[in-house]
Amino acid sequence: MQSLTKRLIAAAGLTGFSGIFLLWRLLVININSGDYLKYDMSAPREVTVVSSYGEIYDRNGKKLVNRSERYIAVIDPETAHRDELEAHITDREKYESCIDGNALFLCGVDTPTLTSATVIPVSERYGSDCLCAHIIGYTSGDKGVCGLEMAYDELLRVPRSYVDLNYSVDARGDILEGDGIDMKWVSSFKTGIYTSIDYAVQKAAETAMADVKKGAAIVVDISTGEICAVVSKPVFDPSHPELSLDDPDSPFINRAFSAYSVGSVFKLVTAGAALEYGISDEYVYDCTGSITVRQDKFGCHRFGGHGRLDMRQAMVESCNPYFISLGQDIPASFLHDFAAGLGFGEGKTFALGLTSAKGNLPTEGELLVPEEKANFSFGQGRLTATPLQVTMMTAAIANGGECPYPVLINGNADQTGVKAASADISSYTRVMKKSTADKLKDFMISTMYKENSMAIPEFTTGGGKTSTAQTWTYDEYGNEKLNCWFTGFFPADEPKYAVTVMIEEGISGNVTCGPVFRAIADAVQMNRYAD
Repeated sequence: MQSLTKRLIAAAGLTGFSGIFLLWRLLVININSGDYLKYDMSAPREVTVVSSYGEIYDRNGKKLVNRSERYIAVIDPETAHRDELEAHITDREKYESCIDGNALFLCGVDTPTLTSATVIPVSERYGSDCLCAHIIGYTSGDKGVCGLEMAYDELLRVPRSYVDLNYSVDARGDILEGDGIDMKWVSSFKTGIYTSIDYAVQKAAETAMADVKKGAAIVVDISTGEICAVVSKPVFDPSHPELSLDDPDSPFINRAFSAYSVGSVFKLVTAGAALEYGISDEYVYDCTGSITVRQDKFGCHRFGGHGRLDMRQAMVESCNPYFISLGQDIPASFLHDFAAGLGFGEGKTFALGLTSAKGNLPTEGELLVPEEKANFSFGQGRLTATPLQVTMMTAAIANGGECPYPVLINGNADQTGVKAASADISSYTRVMKKSTADKLKDFMISTMYKENSMAIPEFTTGGGKTSTAQTWTYDEYGNEKLNCWFTGFFPADEPKYAVTVMIEEGISGNVTCGPVFRAIADAVQMNRYAD
């Protein structure tokens, strides 16, 4: 009898424990129903499908992400028209594993409408027409990894729109007859961020740079300082960044914000410092093919030299000995401070993880060494700078000596898409006298239209300066790898945009970069890529 009583007590205890466990499990399933979201609908009674996340807009309110859609069908195997479905399924493996079951499931399709299933449009975050990858960045799962996606992760991960699906099932998981699926579309929010990028300008720049292997292009609105385009090559696919992890050309580096040896575009700085110091643009130097500074001999790119040149002619011909001679007549402190005032040696931080390098501006003490100063005067030696810094120098020249502050983030968008907070895009710093800027601008126009120039636009006018900078690195055949530059502005009479193109391992600034500048200027002027 006692043995029977013990067995009954044990059985009751086991039954009670099983009941408690079952109740706990039901609570877990109810509380953690989110664990069953996304693409597996075999268990939950409520599912939320996110249609799109927060927006990234250009400066005109045009979307830079979520520009295309894919489609997901909500399929009930009991009522599905299989012939119709199988003609449109894009996820064949998922379809075949679920269609013979009895549970509702989600599956990709290639059409926005089906007669036997509800289709939900879901935004492609990046898609095939995604631009500006080095600024936008990318996500992994539901987390921003780099670029604006990381810097504004909390804001951008808020669902912009989503769909709630509610349905009831019996013990076998079949949808209860008569209940069906209750689908609720939640209002589309437009929260996100406004950037300074201009979609049409960005498209023009990326198209012009399509055949470039390694390099960068940047376009700035001279009147506002807004960075309208940032291109870095090679580029990674933000939808599949893993494909670029082992690329030896480092596609994750934003070359537009990275520092390089500069070369002859820096002659604009030397000329500007000389004019500010009081040296006349009629300063004449007789180039015989080389110049000697103490024990070092610096050659001219033209065998036999250019002969007698004034400042305009020296800029057009890009005569190194002229600018070395000119630089020797400018105090080291004055030359250094003028370059620093233009932003050389200073980095820019636009957002968390979005920083432009400061490059290297030799110190005043280093420039007291005549040979170092000689190299500096024509953009070589220890000097390095970013395409952004060179572009802002050009913007200051084209803007009459006032340099706008570079802007990348214009503000946040509220739920209605209205810009809720805005950056100050009217901040300027006078970095040189207007008379100095006007002369440099005139020099650049003369340089643009020199014989054999490959940068002259067809549909607008402009001014510019080339560089072919030494890097002291060599290929397997012993040929030096050259950084080629072109920086310029357009139109010439009333400049609106400053543009810099930098291409690694090129031939020359004119041959390698000039055509890219021309293509950008013409496309922007003709508004070719406006939707």
